[in-house]
Amino acid sequence: MNRKHTVLYSIGVILVLFSAWQIHRAQAGLQVIKIPASSPPVTVIAPANVTMPSRPAVMIAHGFAGSQVLMRGFTLTLAHAGYTTIAWDFDGHGSNPHPFDLSSESADLLQNAEAALSAAQASGLVDIQNVAILGHSMGSGVALEYATTHHATRATIAVSPVAQVVTPLLPHDLLLMAGSLEPQFVSSAQRILAQAGGPNKNFADGIARQLVVIPNVEHISILFSPTAHTAARSWLDDTFGIQPGAQDYSDRRILWFGLGIIGFLFLSRAILASLPAGISQTVRQSPGWLRLLALLLGSLLATTLLWLVSLAGVHISQLLGLVVGGYILVWFGLAGLFILVILRPKFVLPKRMDFIQGLIAFAALWLGVGLLGNFIWLPWLLIPARFWLWIPAAIIVLPFFYAVGEVAKKAATLGQLGWWAFQVIVVIAGFYLALTINPELGFVFIILPLVPIMLGLQMLVISPRQSTWAYALSGAAFTSWLLLAVFPIL
Repeated sequence: MNRKHTVLYSIGVILVLFSAWQIHRAQAGLQVIKIPASSPPVTVIAPANVTMPSRPAVMIAHGFAGSQVLMRGFTLTLAHAGYTTIAWDFDGHGSNPHPFDLSSESADLLQNAEAALSAAQASGLVDIQNVAILGHSMGSGVALEYATTHHATRATIAVSPVAQVVTPLLPHDLLLMAGSLEPQFVSSAQRILAQAGGPNKNFADGIARQLVVIPNVEHISILFSPTAHTAARSWLDDTFGIQPGAQDYSDRRILWFGLGIIGFLFLSRAILASLPAGISQTVRQSPGWLRLLALLLGSLLATTLLWLVSLAGVHISQLLGLVVGGYILVWFGLAGLFILVILRPKFVLPKRMDFIQGLIAFAALWLGVGLLGNFIWLPWLLIPARFWLWIPAAIIVLPFFYAVGEVAKKAATLGQLGWWAFQVIVVIAGFYLALTINPELGFVFIILPLVPIMLGLQMLVISPRQSTWAYALSGAAFTSWLLLAVFPIL
């Protein structure tokens, strides 16, 4: 390892360690209690060294394809403010192995919320007469329904709310929030507010109502917005009063997470640059116009074929036992196969160095995006019900990343950027077309903001110029793991 590689490696180590330290510091002064053997899996976070039943408890419900970890910004802000927080994974989500039942979704999710509170109460951690509930998207529907049917609920906060019946009297002290970049949810919140009797600050009678539009955020980024966290805390303080020992906290973990990813990028670059180059590159490359056309046609043909399959009665939103996630995996596989059929590259078997380089790149992505992200946005360590699908899923998506590696393998730095941009465009176009012609795939929109990040990080960690096979193997392994971690299991 030469001096340049040593510098990159040192910077990477420093960034990773600093990032991990800052993320860990967010829990300073708090106690984190995972209730053993609870169903659903429940985590209680509260101020340290206090008697928790004396504190108001806030139930926190995540949205579709989310998890209790994704809601941790609200959890930490409210726990630092003196509240006991109760978060859980809904059926089929995160670390909950119980299947997500599409046929009875509403009833099952409400039962999950009730069971989570019961588990916390049985552990002596909360007083069920002093409870509020907060939910995002799908979880907002649960929060509104829970508070409407459980009249003792003191306050309700619905973030990016879905349609739900409310009245001027129930739920008590209702706060609605939506991001300025998600107009459909702003409209939904406005309809709910009108149904609830319009805005007022009547906390004394428990019928306060308000809508807060959080600027410059959309459906996912609103969960990381300190403005949204502060609005939730202020609303609860108005209901319960400011809690003894309350501390101000601004959630910046997403910034430290990004810094950690950069650190792992430095580390992977330093290690890969010190290794011999892969030798599995093919000799011939198709003309640029044909490669552009192949990417576009591959995307459109994959979407069209799966649409035709749906017309035959197949529930394409439930492929591979995942809600929507299986469709995305199969779509990547089909798109890759179509691209390869059009390009017809000369196929060369991978060499040992390709596997080594692919493993290093996958490790950088798995540790940086995944293991650090395990404390930020999703449970990264797959439960058995998800893990057994990983190798088959990686094989399914492998053709796509091999095809992209073939397309971009000889491009210079700016060319790599151009192929990344075009790749993002055709993938999003394919998914958007799928949303248009297959209404059952509505939740595909969740993955759209992740597409440029997911594909961009892959190219930053390892360039197709270094090794087509290493790029393909690491991309397939990482992308399949990510999709299995995100989407609900059936």
